[in-house]
Order: sequence, then C-alpha cells, then structure tokens
Amino acid sequence: MSEQLFVCNKCGTYTPLVQKSDRLPDSVEHHYAECQSCGYRSTFFYTNPKIKALLNKQKNTPFLTKKKERLTKEIKKHMDKLRNKIESEEGNHAEIKSS
Repeated sequence: MSEQLFVCNKCGTYTPLVQKSDRLPDSVEHHYAECQSCGYRSTFFYTNPKIKALLNKQKNTPFLTKKKERLTKEIKKHMDKLRNKIESEEGNHAEIKSS
C-alpha cells in the first residue's frame, strides 16, 4: 500500500501525510500535518468540547436530513470562529516576539 502524501503549504514539498494533534489551553485540540522537509504545520482544524459534542450529534443523525445539514453548518461556523480566534492570537504573539 502506498503512503498518502500532501503538499506543504509553506515549502511546496510533497511529504508523507501523518496526522498529529496537540492540546492547547482551554481544552482546544489542534489537528495538523507536519512537513518533514521544513517542519511547517499545516492545520486541518481546531476542536473544543462544544465542537466535539456537535460532531457526535451529527454522526448520530440520519443522512440527507435538514437536521444534519443544520448541524454541518453550525459545526463549520464554530470551527471557523475558533480557528480565527486562535490564529489571530498566534499572529499577535508573533508580532510581539518580533518587535
């Protein structure tokens, strides 16, 4: 079986896809793949207890229903909001460090 590859968002190198995760403050988990060439972490998504509960609810909801569609939209909204919050905080920390 051949291994799955992904293209690094920073250096453009094809590297084996190995999914990893880190625990962040406030019960947040960061799911990503790390480039073997440059070490850059390509983020898949962030999750927290609220998002996990919604994902579990979605998993147990029948396909092709309005409820599943609503849950999918709600999960995406929460994931996008969490990602923006975390990455804007990281950007602020990077600016402080480089000053």
